[in-house]
Amino acid sequence: MSTAEKIKKYMTPFQWFEVLAVIGFTLYFAIIDKENPLWYLIINSLAAICGIFCVVLCAAGKKSQYYWGFVNIAAYIVVAWMSRFYGEVMLNGLYYLPTQFIGMYFWKKHYSEEVQAVKCKKMSPLVTVLFLILSGVSIWLYKMLLSRLGGNCAWLDSTSTTFSLIANVLMVLRYREQWVLWIIVDVVTVIMWFIAGDWIMTTMWAVYLLNACYGLYTWTKMNKTENTANE
Repeated sequence: MSTAEKIKKYMTPFQWFEVLAVIGFTLYFAIIDKENPLWYLIINSLAAICGIFCVVLCAAGKKSQYYWGFVNIAAYIVVAWMSRFYGEVMLNGLYYLPTQFIGMYFWKKHYSEEVQAVKCKKMSPLVTVLFLILSGVSIWLYKMLLSRLGGNCAWLDSTSTTFSLIANVLMVLRYREQWVLWIIVDVVTVIMWFIAGDWIMTTMWAVYLLNACYGLYTWTKMNKTENTANE
């Protein structure tokens, strides 16, 4: 099999569409942007392009998503700081970055070389309800902190950050339900960046939302396949 064929089969046509859509829109908005400095546009674009590769590969259950994630997180911290979304800054710098190493370890440990995807799990209804209650309380408390720091869109920032924290834990532990939370996170974050007027980040998170829906479908299918194989 040639290198071109391997690259083509690494992701589905829909996933390649997601990647190319983000790259195309990112380059377009970067070119027409006359307000922000070049260095900011480069970092912003790098965050968007690496980010879409990361989430698309995550939806496919590929452990290589973590390599793209490192670059995405570093660049996104700069972009979020410039927009004064301090919840996003703290989430990525203090949480996402170190948990990349933990996630990589767990995914490698539970990775199926046969199907080239991680082995996923399903949460019980009781645990799901407990996670939602914890989320509601955490959102309110974190909103109070962000308001005191003078952050923008404190409620949206807090909701996005809190659900992201929990969703990332579920991702590391390989739970299918992470995608339900990622869908909520993506909806909130699209609104947040739209209000901020950053079209590159708005586009990136909009495609993230589309990918989260696809990820929920894919991981549900993967979970059913694994359960059938274990019977």
